Amino acid sequence: MSKSSKVLLFFLGFLCISRPVFPQLLGQDQPPDQPGFDREIKVSFNAGLNSSIAQVTNEFKKLHPKVSFIKDSGATLLLIRKITELNQAPDVIFVADALAIKDRLMPEYADWYIKFYEDRIVLAYSDKSQYTNEINSRNWYQVISRNGVRYGYANPNLAPVGYRTLMVWQLADIYYKEKIGGKTIYDSLKDACPVENIMPDVAELLHLLESLSLDYAFVYESTAKQHNLKYIRLPKEIDLGSDEFSEFYKQAKVEVSNKKSAQKEILSGSPVTFGLTILKAASNNKGAVEFVKFFLGPAGRKILDSNYQTMLEPALAYNIKNLPDELKQFVLPEDIAK
Repeated sequence: MSKSSKVLLFFLGFLCISRPVFPQLLGQDQPPDQPGFDREIKVSFNAGLNSSIAQVTNEFKKLHPKVSFIKDSGATLLLIRKITELNQAPDVIFVADALAIKDRLMPEYADWYIKFYEDRIVLAYSDKSQYTNEINSRNWYQVISRNGVRYGYANPNLAPVGYRTLMVWQLADIYYKEKIGGKTIYDSLKDACPVENIMPDVAELLHLLESLSLDYAFVYESTAKQHNLKYIRLPKEIDLGSDEFSEFYKQAKVEVSNKKSAQKEILSGSPVTFGLTILKAASNNKGAVEFVKFFLGPAGRKILDSNYQTMLEPALAYNIKNLPDELKQFVLPEDIAK
């Protein structure tokens, strides 16, 4: 068993014996129905949304002082596994890949989702990183391949930013048409990155970068801006940030583990799109709907803008017929928008 597999098994094993963040989906009596604004709202969200969710929940509480939030932040696929494997039930989940809702939660746990903002992959670095006076969008893969340069990325089995990084490397092969030491760009970068530089999610990756343990890290552009990091913006043909190149992105194929089916899953490249849904088993559906309504409205939009996460206008809904009526004012059906 590889080192990375052992780390993943230990991490999920720890979750299984630790105290659940949320109540179980199955086998638990639900409290009697109460007004949604007098009860807690359970929210799971990708770590890249930490700042935005913190601010949105604070503003929502000003309008509804009796509401309390139970929040769980982490890597998208790990949050989903808590639902599908550990039966832990948030009311609302915000993910870094909207398609993960469709592929991993529907139809058993959810029956709609909303795409609410798009991002792109960039190569971030600090003032102390090596070769910052030389690196650019044309030579970045050559620079980080130099001896002594330390780079890292998120675990592709846990975080969309991780498997999207691998997709960027594959697309770089097609775009640059170059080799590194006789290897493809993808193989060279993947083989040369030590397992200790592959972090569960972007939060841990940023810690290594900011503590100077890494020279470069692959993150979302909004993440780099929020943390005042310098970064290289990659060509739009490979950064997964442009709808214009959706078909080109599909050439990238990355294999990730699917713990529920115990099989490998092949993911194709697509533009970086964050999504949300309210779970079918939400214990506070009314509160969840009102919170998402606030999130998609002017106040939430303003907060996301301040965190460099400009919301789609309108947002795009999949299975809009199942969407709560209160949310339909903010969306268009995804198929019509295309």
